[in-house]
Amino acid sequence: MSEIPLKSVKKFYTLLFSGKISDAEKSLDYIKKKLGENSGYYRALYGIYYSYVNDDRDSYVFRLWERHLDGTDKNTLYNELKNLMDNAQQPPVEFIKTWLDLISMIDQLPIPHKLRKEEQQVDSSEYTETGEEEIEDLEESSE
Repeated sequence: MSEIPLKSVKKFYTLLFSGKISDAEKSLDYIKKKLGENSGYYRALYGIYYSYVNDDRDSYVFRLWERHLDGTDKNTLYNELKNLMDNAQQPPVEFIKTWLDLISMIDQLPIPHKLRKEEQQVDSSEYTETGEEEIEDLEESSE
């Protein structure tokens, strides 16, 4: 097993969270060839990929992003994960490293496209409701 440069991991996350799923899959295959299929680091990356692609909103990747977008700083996220793993019996080191690496670069990655869509839907529904109220007010005032 060889080491994988963080820039390759960052590229994978950038493609994944930008919604370029087939390119992210190719990037993940490259990482798999470098690390090996049984690498804990690769398996954690695959888990992140699988959870994201299958829209598993209860997964840690979505919860991590939601907390980050809600204003939790990455040092807090990093320390919480580290504390959680410190209390686990024999935590898988490569697995933990994968998540710590994600947290360390989270502010350099694009906001996941699946979460951007939600924000846009909320914004447009607020606009629609406000717009409808304004139209009703205009109609009432013209009568």
